[in-house]
Amino acid sequence: MTGPLERLRAALSDRYSVEREVGAGGMATVYLADDLKHGRKVAVKVLRPELAAALGPDRFPREIRILARLQHPHILPLLDSGEVEGILYYTMPYIDGESLRQRIDREGALPVHEAVRITRDVADALASAHALGILHRDIKPGNVMLSGRHALVMDFGIAKAVSDAGGDTLTTVGVAVGTPVYMSPEQATGSDDVDARSDIYALGILAYEMLTGRPPFQGKNSQAILSAQILDKPDPVTEKRPTVSSALEQVVMRCLEKAPSDRYQTTEELIPILESLGTPSGGITPSNTRPVKTLSGAKQSVGKSRTRPLLIGGVLLALLLGGALGAWKMIGKSAGSGRLGSVTRVAVMPLRDISGSDAPFAESMQDALITKIAAMNLAGVVPRSELAEKGQSRRIRDVASEFNVDAVMEGTLFRAGDVMRINLQLVEPLSVRHYWTGSFEVNVKNVLAAQDSLMRTIGAQLLPILNGTASTVATTGTR
Repeated sequence: MTGPLERLRAALSDRYSVEREVGAGGMATVYLADDLKHGRKVAVKVLRPELAAALGPDRFPREIRILARLQHPHILPLLDSGEVEGILYYTMPYIDGESLRQRIDREGALPVHEAVRITRDVADALASAHALGILHRDIKPGNVMLSGRHALVMDFGIAKAVSDAGGDTLTTVGVAVGTPVYMSPEQATGSDDVDARSDIYALGILAYEMLTGRPPFQGKNSQAILSAQILDKPDPVTEKRPTVSSALEQVVMRCLEKAPSDRYQTTEELIPILESLGTPSGGITPSNTRPVKTLSGAKQSVGKSRTRPLLIGGVLLALLLGGALGAWKMIGKSAGSGRLGSVTRVAVMPLRDISGSDAPFAESMQDALITKIAAMNLAGVVPRSELAEKGQSRRIRDVASEFNVDAVMEGTLFRAGDVMRINLQLVEPLSVRHYWTGSFEVNVKNVLAAQDSLMRTIGAQLLPILNGTASTVATTGTR
């Protein structure tokens, strides 16, 4: 008898070379495959037969279209979808990393600064989706992928598709509609009045579990857990981990309020609070990746007017250094908290192409960064050929030890149309604190012209760090 893997290989043989199954959840089985047309690794998600039957080949394209609307650095994008021989599937970039679920299962509670950073990344993703009127409805560690130091949220809208397709029927045959441990009280009661504050509740549970190693509510069965979501008050975070600050505890506990009106009302309200908790004193440098449309249709991060004088300084710097603003744009920059120690040798890791479509540009950027830092004659740089032999999934502490470096630069690329977002960070590997972070947007139609001026600006920003004169926190860009 032909098994699911062999059947899938045969059905998709003209477009994908399916290698193996890499995971399975309540709603889909995930396979690793090669995209034959574009020469890239992808994750093929195949809906369970019960769900596929409930949705049907006509409805599935409409439901999956929700994912296609989402373009954000912390959202795993939809690459393709379809139906063949009764199989409903969709594809996403294959992430060479692990899920947050795997990380927590292996390590338990995470370092506080990492928990805050991941919470902030997920909140950023939710804010982008909520702005389009899209809820996730199933935020949980299994739906958060970790790629380097970045968190990516996947499967937006899938839980709603399941529910709309007949949640009660599907539940009876074993397809979970949402996950009880991460459900908001309003979801647990089956209310139709679910909005963005439900995702905020689930985000609070996610943060609680990262900080304590366990979710706030557990039980012998789903009904017991759902009852606790509705009726029980979670134990304070500090009872399980006394070293967590009272400010962070208050943020998490407010997310977990039973009444939606008592929680943060929007993720946009929550994000700056998380960023303030991630200030250098907490070991994390704030970053801004919330895209909103400007008058020109480009994207930048926006916020309170108190940052405008700093923005002006950043724009002048870009102009003075030859930054062709028509070709690229600085979204934000932050210097680290004081002197973390002199930088004598740097490893520039391969940039992660989150959108899965610009591997050559990622390699070009890595080469350009290595060349720029080497040309400054202030620090040694590990050759790219040596790093390439080691792959992209190594922990920065391992890199530091093996290559004898005291700073590691890593970053991501994400393309949406003609705009490429580049996020970079220079990290001290032992404390995992930031020397510097920068976010830039490049117009891919003028990428070669942009890259030279971009390197000059990055070099100017790194200069005080590499020569040991950086000693204060400075930020440019808008928030």
